[in-house]
Amino acid sequence: MVSIVPLEYEYCEKVHEIAKECLPEAWSLDGIRDVLKYDNNIYYVAVDKSSRKVVGFGGIMIVADEAELLNIAVTKSYRQQGIAGAMLNELMSEAETLGAYRMLLEVREHNAVARKFYVDNGFVELGNRKNYYDNPVDNAVIMEKIFDKE
Repeated sequence: MVSIVPLEYEYCEKVHEIAKECLPEAWSLDGIRDVLKYDNNIYYVAVDKSSRKVVGFGGIMIVADEAELLNIAVTKSYRQQGIAGAMLNELMSEAETLGAYRMLLEVREHNAVARKFYVDNGFVELGNRKNYYDNPVDNAVIMEKIFDKE
């Protein structure tokens, strides 16, 4: 079992380790610490309740009435347990609370697992950005989820 909690300074080094493991375009440790400086950056970490180990993270940036998913990652040994989905749900809920009507993201065109994850969570593909990613070079698929306003 994990808890989804707001990113705190004390978690930044572990987030950086997970980013290096999971994301080819990982941010620097200073870049991760910098997200804490801005009110429009919302980041959460997944913490294993028994070991207190940080096992995943995810973050959004709110701009006007839109949210952009900046990244989401779960360390390999904790995948397939619903952690990424729990973080995504928390981030979408927070985005709606802060007035966003939709969430946008970019995902590597060749990352079929991530693309399926987002489709399964209600995102649709809008278009592509050629050669958006480095290491390796890949196109980005732009995806969107419109939040239900009931």
